[in-house]
Amino acid sequence: MEENNSILLTPELLKDFYAECDEHLGILRQGIVALEQGLDESVQAAILEKLFRSFHSLKGIVGMVGIRSAEHLAHRTEDYLRELTRRTLSLSSSGMDALAESVQLLEQTVASYRENQPPPEVAQLIALLDSLVPTATQSTEQKSEPKAESPEEALQRKIKDVAAQGFPVWKCTFVPSPALNERGINVNDIRERLSHLGEIVHSAPRIGGGTIAFEFFIALRDAAPDFADWQKDGIKFEQVVAASTVSVRPHAVTPTAPASLFVSPSHVVRVELARLDDLMRIAGELVIQRARLEEQISKFASRSDVDTRGLNEVHLGFGRQFRELRETVMRLRMVPIAEIFDRLPFVIRDLTRGTTKKVALEIRGQQTELDKYVVERLKDPFLHLVRNAVSHGIEDPEERIAAGKPAEATLTLFAKTSGETVIIEIADDGRGIDRAKVAKRAEQMGVTVPSTLDNAAILDLICLPGFSTRDEADRASGRGVGMAVVSNTLRELGGSLFMDAQEGRGTRFTLRLPLTLLITEALIVSSGEQKFAIPQNSVEEVLQIEETNVKRMARVELVSVRGSALPLVRLRELFGFPQSQKPMPSVLVSQTDRGRVGLVVDRIVGQRQVVVRSLRDPLIHVLGIIGATELGDGRPLLILDPLALSRQNNQRARSGASVRDTDEISVTKE
Repeated sequence: MEENNSILLTPELLKDFYAECDEHLGILRQGIVALEQGLDESVQAAILEKLFRSFHSLKGIVGMVGIRSAEHLAHRTEDYLRELTRRTLSLSSSGMDALAESVQLLEQTVASYRENQPPPEVAQLIALLDSLVPTATQSTEQKSEPKAESPEEALQRKIKDVAAQGFPVWKCTFVPSPALNERGINVNDIRERLSHLGEIVHSAPRIGGGTIAFEFFIALRDAAPDFADWQKDGIKFEQVVAASTVSVRPHAVTPTAPASLFVSPSHVVRVELARLDDLMRIAGELVIQRARLEEQISKFASRSDVDTRGLNEVHLGFGRQFRELRETVMRLRMVPIAEIFDRLPFVIRDLTRGTTKKVALEIRGQQTELDKYVVERLKDPFLHLVRNAVSHGIEDPEERIAAGKPAEATLTLFAKTSGETVIIEIADDGRGIDRAKVAKRAEQMGVTVPSTLDNAAILDLICLPGFSTRDEADRASGRGVGMAVVSNTLRELGGSLFMDAQEGRGTRFTLRLPLTLLITEALIVSSGEQKFAIPQNSVEEVLQIEETNVKRMARVELVSVRGSALPLVRLRELFGFPQSQKPMPSVLVSQTDRGRVGLVVDRIVGQRQVVVRSLRDPLIHVLGIIGATELGDGRPLLILDPLALSRQNNQRARSGASVRDTDEISVTKE
């Protein structure tokens, strides 16, 4: 279907268009998921009405930019929803599928327009929607049902209702232009300014003569202001209902009437993520400058002829205010993980289409918040994990019944916040992982298979690039890139991936991620005359041990902590530093996929906020080092990942090689 792109849209208008589309598509996805939960009739009717309004709005904005295929599809879906809201039709399973597919195709069509790609075909779905609304039924019902309210009639009714409460109504017309856009005057700015004058009763784009205009109908709180300044910004006002001609209802004239009318002005401003990135970068630079200030104050403090008490007070006050600034910037970047979770019901519907598999999706903690950048990067890993669960893990109904399970499988998504860390779980109750099959395929690829195939070893194998247990790829899996993408993305985000697979009972993947990436609290430690930073969210507790209590068993050092054996990983050995003679080193305890492990360092220097500088160049990327920072003295400081260091130590222990027989991590001394 040919798209009409004759109307030239400015980049600013296109950004507004995509933001509006995302907003309405999000409402549609949530509504479809709610409908599938089988709610009672009154709740279902409210959801159908909300879906109808969102499809109607989406139809208008895609028509405004000339995406005709999306406009036609939204219009047909709107027709079907109109009959559902009138109760002339009942929602069937085929209708439910058509609504879900309509949302997916609209999303794909808008995405293809954004990427300048051919749009997907919608004719088949439009034909299905037409078949769900028979013309004979429509003509019969139209005779007995009252005529549907047109958009113009609905607008007049809204204006009449507002005018009856004693408020004058004005029509505001805004025509955008490149000159106005350069001055920062766009449709969002106009909408925000109008919301301060009164309630926006109705707004809609109008197309004519190859140009776009935006019409706003606004009920003023007070007398009409001087519109001369507004006209300079390309805005025209026209009075629709004058205050002197308003017919006031006796019961509506109360002191609280204006307050009850204007309860929902828009206080939301859309901000590009790039601008928030700049704000976060500036906050990061402030961290470094504060560290330099602290360094200079400490130099003055060593002098007896200088009183630094005033400087210290200013420094402490600056530190408190900066912490508030950092937390505020973080909150600005936080979005609910529902942005990902809400898409997955459609993914599962698509994956099970054409199969006999039945999957029930359980979602908990969808309001857990993450950095927007992290959420965007997690979309592909989540897609791969869900695909693997449906394709590899979940059995056909016959196989499940034979195994004593319900015919319908359960896929659970769960998210929660723990301190500065977000924990996300994806679990299914399928067949689990066939360890022998994984080991056999790894051997065929020429990979050395560990003698002990625990969950951590299996996870290492299935995350290898190109690894897949499928001989042929299908639409869901078998390409050998899925788990490698998951593992690499988690590592780049400073997170970690764990797996718990029980054959015949299911598989659970756990993702641990930092709330934000640029600024983090870190412990500064020293080992072998070198200083390192370790993210505080990866450390559960800090201990001091005596060397006489350390026991060695099969190349692994252990120490007893509260009745449990804690394996130790010495930073000096990993980095090839000379052995320390310190009798009581410090131990940083972290949770790994094999349980708790202690990272042994010489001492803990302190706790600081640090700016994480990622090491993205693959030529300098080293396992166990996630970035670098500085503390104000101008010297770089490596940021370590205790989980990766523990895994590397385990691999050396399994290979039977000592540290001196393997390639050590090279750390150049200052």
